[in-house]
Amino acid sequence: MNRINIVSIVKTSLMDDNKVISRCLSGEKEAFELIVKKYQANILFLSWSILGDEEEAKDVTQEAFIQSYLNLNRFDRNRSFKNWLYSIAYKRCLDRKKKERSLKGFLKKFIKELELSHEGKNRERRIEDSEIFNSLLKRLNKNERTAICLKINEGYSAREISEILDCAESTAWVHIFHAKRKLKELLEEKKDV
Repeated sequence: MNRINIVSIVKTSLMDDNKVISRCLSGEKEAFELIVKKYQANILFLSWSILGDEEEAKDVTQEAFIQSYLNLNRFDRNRSFKNWLYSIAYKRCLDRKKKERSLKGFLKKFIKELELSHEGKNRERRIEDSEIFNSLLKRLNKNERTAICLKINEGYSAREISEILDCAESTAWVHIFHAKRKLKELLEEKKDV
C-alpha cells in the first residue's frame, strides 16, 4: 500500500469518528454505539495486556467508554479520537494498578505483622492471635468487612463487589478504603497494648 492510500485511510477514519462525535453532541446518543463497536476489542486488548485480568480489563474498557462519552465536548477534533480513547483507557489501567499495589502492600504488611506475632509461639497463642484478627474484622461494619474480604480472598473487582452489596462501584471502593484504614489503625492499637 502506498503512502497516499494510507494517508487517505487515516483521514477517512478521522472524519468518520468526527461525524459520529458530531451526531453524539447534537443529541443522538445511540451514535456512540458505533464508536464502541469500532474500538471495543482494541481497548479491551490494551487493558487486558496491561492488567493481565479479563474482568478488570472489561471494567476498564467500560469505564474508558463512559469517560470518553461524558467528555466528548472536551475532545479536540483535530486530534485522533482513537489515541484520545487509548490514553483514557491507559490512565484508567494505571489507576487500577496503583490501587492494587497499594492494597497488596497493605495486605503484605498486615500479614507480615501477624506472622511476626506467631513466631516462637505455641499453638494456643497462635489460636489466640487468630481470634484477635477475627475480632479486628468484627469491628468493621458489615459492608466494609464484606468488601475487604471479597477483595482479598476472592480477588473481586469493585464492580463485582458493588453488585453483591447492591451499591455503586464508587461506594464499593469507599468500603474497601475504610476497611483498610480501620484495620491498619486497629492493628496499630493492638501493637501498642
